[in-house]
Amino acid sequence: MSSPYNSLGEEEWLAKTQDLVDQHPLDFETIRRVALKCWDTLWSTKIGEGELSISLWELDVPAIVIGYFFEKLFAKELETEHPCIWRGGKSKDDKDIVYIPNNFYSIEIKSSGQLGVKVFGNRSYGQNVENSELEKKEKSGYYITVNFYERTLSLLRFGWIDHEDWKAQKAATGQAAGLGNSVYKYKLLEIDGDYRLDAPIGIVKGIGSKTSKDFSAEGVQTIRDLQNYQGRNSKILKFKDKFGEYET
Repeated sequence: MSSPYNSLGEEEWLAKTQDLVDQHPLDFETIRRVALKCWDTLWSTKIGEGELSISLWELDVPAIVIGYFFEKLFAKELETEHPCIWRGGKSKDDKDIVYIPNNFYSIEIKSSGQLGVKVFGNRSYGQNVENSELEKKEKSGYYITVNFYERTLSLLRFGWIDHEDWKAQKAATGQAAGLGNSVYKYKLLEIDGDYRLDAPIGIVKGIGSKTSKDFSAEGVQTIRDLQNYQGRNSKILKFKDKFGEYET
């Protein structure tokens, strides 16, 4: 697939991303609504029946599994609402969410359960495949990225990522591929909403694990807590001044 960013300078990427997002059949409101519904559904899930049932939140489920469950629920919700337009991927050649009328608008979902705002693909995303027939599916195209931490959904983004944007870890033993800062800045648009106020304070740049513990001792564990803080801790007040008008 030829990249829509070909021949464009980096300063033109943001406008192109906005154009791609505007023409897509899913809008931000729909993505946010479906994502929040599926996130709630996910954490109300039980395994087993009757007295032997266990709530998902009681289990130490790996983040990669949580992301997989979320992806499947998101695709199922779209398929239920519009069965002739959307479906989940059924084969290795499919994107995670297939737009039946035109595969160009099909979507990959990438999620991360780490404390932060980055997402990662497996190492193959950052490797060049000489024979395109060996690729299981096209890795360029529309993406929804999902950041969460424990049971909190902290950031949704929508945009376009090209195969070449993924950079494999340099170490031969590394299993992940990441994205450069310019991709986050110009090719993935943040989906705002009140949900973002429940993000853990640790995702804020400049707040490390030690500072997070200090803030938590003052009752500040989320961005919402930071906005509502009425104490006198000078360090917290400094961050409140910076993020107190955090827009959703």
